[in-house]
Amino acid sequence: MKIFYYLLHFLCYVSFILPATCTLVDPNRCSQQFGYCRRHCFKNEKQVDICLSPSKICCVERLFEED
Repeated sequence: MKIFYYLLHFLCYVSFILPATCTLVDPNRCSQQFGYCRRHCFKNEKQVDICLSPSKICCVERLFEED
């Protein structure tokens, strides 16, 4: 019975919470948007999406405004 409970939670997470926060992206699409698929973003980068590669995220450089 517990397995059904955990399966239900997983399906709810995949169906509702994950799509609301970010999307799964192909690594080629990430690189076309001038981003990189990495395990961790550098300090001067921000996370945009999640790559389809295992445990990698799409990182894009932050644009800082100059005064």
